Amino acid sequence: MSTRYRALAAAAVSLTVAIIGGLQGAVAADDPPHAQYQEMHANCTVTHRLSDDPIVFPGLAGASHNHTFIGNPATNALSTPQSLLGGATSCEDPLDASGYWFPTLMQNGVPLTPDKPTVYYKSGVKDYRTVQPFPAGFKLLVGDAHNMDPVKFTGTWKCPGHSGTDFPTSCPSGTSLVARLQAPSCWDGVHLDSADHKSHMAWPVRGVCPADHPVPLPMLETKIPYPLANGNTSGLALVTGAGYTFHYDFMNAWDEDRQAYLVDYCINGGRQCNGYGVDPKNP
Repeated sequence: MSTRYRALAAAAVSLTVAIIGGLQGAVAADDPPHAQYQEMHANCTVTHRLSDDPIVFPGLAGASHNHTFIGNPATNALSTPQSLLGGATSCEDPLDASGYWFPTLMQNGVPLTPDKPTVYYKSGVKDYRTVQPFPAGFKLLVGDAHNMDPVKFTGTWKCPGHSGTDFPTSCPSGTSLVARLQAPSCWDGVHLDSADHKSHMAWPVRGVCPADHPVPLPMLETKIPYPLANGNTSGLALVTGAGYTFHYDFMNAWDEDRQAYLVDYCINGGRQCNGYGVDPKNP
């Protein structure tokens, strides 16, 4: 067998294997390159507490349960994405004037202040190169303040030795109790909000956005760390009740060009950017 024939035969076999593998769901040639991280961070400090919710109760001051706010310090019942845009922020990136808020955690009736919460912006889809920035005016509610079933809660409360949907009986001394909750990341491409503040978004299916919500946006994930005195968890309760009533709201007020750059550089680029939009390990 000539060298040329052996080369052609080998190429034909490789092509056949590739075709069969593709039909079986193997990695395709146009799949994204491996990237351990595809994310950017909004690291923000607490600014204030109010019984306001400009998404669920717009314009109605005091109509909500108490929330802890990070990001834009002006966020209140009257806020809109347009009013927040260009404002101040407690986040490390000065061009993120978005409002973020979540129910206040109490311990024996005293509100606890978390230590620099982080809102991760990640890829929720397999092809992280396709993620697009949040559109101007976008709003979202994640979780359910009225949830009565811990099984339905998709987040966790964590400290060393514990990970569950409700508060642990104790945590090791010197540690924090951390609330985490991810958001769906597929947008319908039309609505900036919806009646329940959720249905304009959907979860990816096997790493791909469904046909009725075809646009991949950043997947939000909160990390809210609460330092505990001596690991004591007694008397903990959200203002909405049990740990599985945890939820959060997001009102987009990013500078449009800045967010577009960060999504492209950090998420589409397969990097792990800090709160300043820098990945020191992969510049």
